[in-house]
Order: sequence, then C-alpha cells, then structure tokens
Amino acid sequence: MAILQNLQDEDVEWKAPWMVPDEILYQCGNFDWVPLLGIWEAIGYTPLLVLRQYISRQFIPATQGLAQCEFSYKGDNYKRKIREMSSAWKQIHWMKRFIVGAMTTPEYYGWWSKRVNDNIPRPREEGVRSIEEYLQVLETEKLRKGKNKAEKDLDSLKIDYKKLRLSMKTAGLGKTSE
Repeated sequence: MAILQNLQDEDVEWKAPWMVPDEILYQCGNFDWVPLLGIWEAIGYTPLLVLRQYISRQFIPATQGLAQCEFSYKGDNYKRKIREMSSAWKQIHWMKRFIVGAMTTPEYYGWWSKRVNDNIPRPREEGVRSIEEYLQVLETEKLRKGKNKAEKDLDSLKIDYKKLRLSMKTAGLGKTSE
C-alpha cells in the first residue's frame, strides 16, 4: 500500500487503448504467457491473444496450461507456484510487432474451422428442409397421430364390447324367449 501512496507522475505511463506498442512482452520463463502476481491471487495473461484483436497477424493462440496458472494464495503448493512465477520474470521474452503480407496464417484458418463456438448455434446442413416440406411433414405427422388415436379408440371399444357381451351372456340377458 505504501508503494501506491508514494507514486509520482513520472512513475505512471498513460497509454490510450488503441496505441499498440512496437515490442510486446509475450513470454516469461518457460510459460507461454505472462504470469501476473496480484494481491490475492495469480493469473496468466496472454498478450499475444489480446494482440490478435488489434492489427497483428492472426495465429493459433498458445493457451496450453493457462488455466493452471490461475490460483489463489492458499491451499497446497501456492508458495512453490509463486517462486516459480517470480523466477520466470527473470527470463522475459520480447517480440517486435510486425505486419507483413496476409493477416492470417493457414494454421489459423484450420484452427478457426475446428474450434468449438457454442455462442452462435449454426444450422445443420444435412437435415435442412424447405418450409413446404416441413409443413407437409407436420401435416403428415398430425394425420398419423390422429389415425393412431382412432385405432386405439377402436381397439378399446372392441374390448369394451367383448366384455359387455360376456357379462350379458353370464347374466342371461339378451336371449329371446319364444
């Protein structure tokens, strides 16, 4: 807290969000991302993933193990993880941002087509019918259900009729006396 209270104007560098730097910190130590140690927990930050949203070239993001980088300062082995992340900051890797040729790589197209995007449901091509076919199927299904119900009702009436005939026979009703 004392560090924040003693900040001077020259200690803070203000940048607009649309100003992308020429050099990007993209890796610390053996991590393919930048581990950020906060007050209560640690998280993994992937500058290259963020950079994709700007004018940089599109590529397959390195996210393997990123979820394991996030942890709170409690539980088992958190001190070991903090030491590991702190030592990773001694080996930082910078990359020059460049824009050359196509904005996407062939690998990116492959990754994009195989990724799971459950935000927007897509129609399945194999089962697509025209509206006329769909309405015809609905009408056919309605008729089939009506026929099935009529057949069930007829079967039920036949059973009731047989029971009634049997009960009349046992009661001796329905015989004519001559």
